[in-house]
Amino acid sequence: MKIGFVGPIDTALLAETLDLDKDVLPAAYGIPMNSMLVAAFLAAGHEVVVFGLSSQISEPAAWDFGALKIRLGRYRQSHRARDFFKLERADLRSALENEPCDILNAHWTYEFALAALSIDKDALISVRDWAPAILWQMPDAYRLIRFSMAAAVYLKGKHFSVNSPYVKQMIEHWTFNSVDLIPNGIPSESFNPVAQWKGRDESRTVVAINRGFFKRKNLPSLLQAFNQVRITQPNVRLQLIGSGSEKGGEGHRWAIERQLDERVDFLGDMDYSEAQAHLSEASLLVHPSHEESFGMVLIEAMAKGVPVIGGVRSGAVPWVLDEGRAGLLVDVGDADSIAVGMTSLLTEESAWQRFSNAGHAYAKENFQMSAVASRYLDGYEEIRSQKSMSQRFVN
Repeated sequence: MKIGFVGPIDTALLAETLDLDKDVLPAAYGIPMNSMLVAAFLAAGHEVVVFGLSSQISEPAAWDFGALKIRLGRYRQSHRARDFFKLERADLRSALENEPCDILNAHWTYEFALAALSIDKDALISVRDWAPAILWQMPDAYRLIRFSMAAAVYLKGKHFSVNSPYVKQMIEHWTFNSVDLIPNGIPSESFNPVAQWKGRDESRTVVAINRGFFKRKNLPSLLQAFNQVRITQPNVRLQLIGSGSEKGGEGHRWAIERQLDERVDFLGDMDYSEAQAHLSEASLLVHPSHEESFGMVLIEAMAKGVPVIGGVRSGAVPWVLDEGRAGLLVDVGDADSIAVGMTSLLTEESAWQRFSNAGHAYAKENFQMSAVASRYLDGYEEIRSQKSMSQRFVN
C-alpha cells in the first residue's frame, strides 16, 4: 500500500530511526510520534510518502529513499495564521497532487487536514488535540483561527481517528461520521524499565517535559509544589524540559521573581533522544497539564518504569494512567495536592515500585507502536474498501 502521511514530522528522528545521514534532511515542524509511526509502516512493508512543512527551506523540496519519500513545503515562522495558513496549504496541496497515494492520513485537524481533504474527501483525519479546549484555556486570535480550521475539517471530513476516549467523546458531538479509537504508541525497544527510586548518592530527580510553561501546561503549580517538597527532601532536583522552560526565558524569570528556582534546572528545548536520556535517569515524572488529548510523555516515562503523576481531570490523562492504577492522579490545579503526591512517591519505596511496575506493564500492553500501526492499516483498508464499493455502485 502506498500511504500518504500528511502531518508534522520530526525529520531528525526519522533519519536516525532509518539510519540515514543526520544532515540529509532539514529540520521540520514535527513531533517524534509521527516519525515512529512512519517507521512502523515501512517496517511492515508499505511505501510511505510524508507530506510535511519546514521553516528551513525557501522552496518546496523532495527526497526519495526507496520506499520512503519526503515532500516538504514551506512553513512560515510568523503571521501564518493571518491568511489561515494559505501558503502552507498550497504547498501541501501541490505536493499531494503530484504524488498520488492509495490512502491519505492527515494528522491534526488544521492545515494538514484541510490540504488532504482538498485532494481526497476520503482521507483519514487523525485528531490529536481538542481545539475547543485549547481555545478555552488559551483565548487568543491564533487559537481562534485554529479552532475555525478544525471546525471546517469536522464539517468536511468523513473518516476520523482519535487517540483517546476523551477526544472520541468530544468529537462525536461534532460529526456523525465514523470515529475510530487508535491510541498513540512508541516502539517496542522503548520498553526498558531502567528507572531507580534513588541514585547511588541518595539523590532523586523529578522531570517535567512540556511544550509551554503557563496556562494549560501549568508549570507554575509544579514549581510551587516542588518548593514545598524540597524543604523536606534535600536531595531532590527538578528538571524542566521543553519550550518555555529555557534558562533565562519567561518561565525561568517568573520562578526567580518568586524565589521558586532553587534546585530547579531550566533545560528548555532539546532533541528527542536527549530528553529521553534525562527521563531514563529520573525518579519521577510529574505532568501538571490541565488538559491533554493523550500525553505522549506519560507512556514514554511508563515504558522506562518511571512513575507518573498526572491530573485527575486532565482530559485523557486518567485513561492513559488506567484511572490511577498505572500512575498517581492528583488535582493539578492545587499545588498542595501535587506536593503530597510527589512526597508519597519520593519517600515510600513500596508505592514507587508499585506504580513503576504497573505503569510499565500497562503501557507495554496497550501502547506498542507495532500494534498501533496495525490498527491504522486496518482502518486504511476499511476506507479503501468502502471507497471501492461506492465507486462500483456509482458506475
